[in-house]
Amino acid sequence: MFPMVSILTGFVRRLNSKTMIIRRTIRYSTITVFVLMCLQSCSSLDLTDDSSVAAGRLTGSQFTFKNFILSVDQAPDSVKQGLVDAFISRADSTTGIPYIDGSEAYFLYLDTTGSTVSVAGDFNDWKPSALPFTHLPGTRLFYQAMKFEPDARLDYKLVLGNDWILDPLNPNTCSGGWGPNSELSMPGYVHPLEILDFEIPLGNMNTISFSDTTLGRTRSITVYTPPGYDSGTEHYRSIYIHDGGQYQDLGSAKKVIDYLIFNELIPPIIAVFVDPTDRDEEYRYDIKFMEMFVNEIVPSIDARYRTRTEAKDRAIAGASLGGLTSLWFTYHHPETFGNCGAYSPAVQIGEISSLYEKSTPLAVKIYLDAGTYEETIYRSSVSFRQHLQNGGWDHKWREWHEGHSWGSWRAHLDESLTYFWSMPENGFDKRD
Repeated sequence: MFPMVSILTGFVRRLNSKTMIIRRTIRYSTITVFVLMCLQSCSSLDLTDDSSVAAGRLTGSQFTFKNFILSVDQAPDSVKQGLVDAFISRADSTTGIPYIDGSEAYFLYLDTTGSTVSVAGDFNDWKPSALPFTHLPGTRLFYQAMKFEPDARLDYKLVLGNDWILDPLNPNTCSGGWGPNSELSMPGYVHPLEILDFEIPLGNMNTISFSDTTLGRTRSITVYTPPGYDSGTEHYRSIYIHDGGQYQDLGSAKKVIDYLIFNELIPPIIAVFVDPTDRDEEYRYDIKFMEMFVNEIVPSIDARYRTRTEAKDRAIAGASLGGLTSLWFTYHHPETFGNCGAYSPAVQIGEISSLYEKSTPLAVKIYLDAGTYEETIYRSSVSFRQHLQNGGWDHKWREWHEGHSWGSWRAHLDESLTYFWSMPENGFDKRD
């Protein structure tokens, strides 16, 4: 892809040997422009010398990031940074940055401050000093390489000294609970269309303040109703979603549901987004919270909205602790929730795994997934899935080369909804 890098070096040397004027007057910008012109013409050249690195002849098929580093290292100091800048420009217009070279992703940073540089993300448990960058002498380039699966998608940040920053060379970000992160997606990753904006019929959102008598607490509940709800008489299936506010803001849940309904991938549904008042307490085996939810929130929604009330027509879902709590609700109240969506569930906590392992299968559907880059949750979820499989539970298991991230959960909400209530091939919902 870049056969002209070292040819440029030889070109500059020949110019320097012929005239001192050129060496003293050649401008940095001229070198950069010439490098870019050379890079753009690489594909039309046929340079096949076996000593490609030493002699400065790298064919498109021979080019690797490592060979590029060697070529820059061998170049005169006066052109090193120009070569780097040209490569950054070329990388940005091809694979993007991080630069993808086969199975390797190269994180790049141009530093002028002298700070130490490292990368932290889903792939190293967000440890700030575990992956320090290497400096390319004579340039401002710092880099770090990692191997990933062809379809991996991961969140990360760069760490400069004590400061965590978004990657300034990468415009792609993913919103998270602690703010936006830079996003790396390998070439095989399929970006979810359902989180984008489309000119399609949209459902309505109505937020209410709900005060219960069991706990004496007031919380926010937002209810999604599908297009056509206000003008019709139909009764709808419903899904209750833990961490409701974050599922709307970070999980793009409304966009996903609108998209799935419009494209007739699921029937029209009602979605109930419920926020916790004390997440660590309510989402860790809180019996009073569960009973309040089942005996107060669900009947209140059924009374206010045209919902179907059979368990097979109602789902509960959540991510992380919300996924754990969804599994717990489903185990204790299968008469209320006949479908459970457990995204990256924290099943390593408490008794949930043992409960399902020892139980005969209940009349429920369970969607379960985890990312291979959330190590503890992934291992415990694989074990939990084995219990479901051994026990004959009706379930669907998916694993992703991703981390503990809203980027994963928003992209896969459709997986559970289409599993619970898939549409017939003709697009019409004729089920009872």
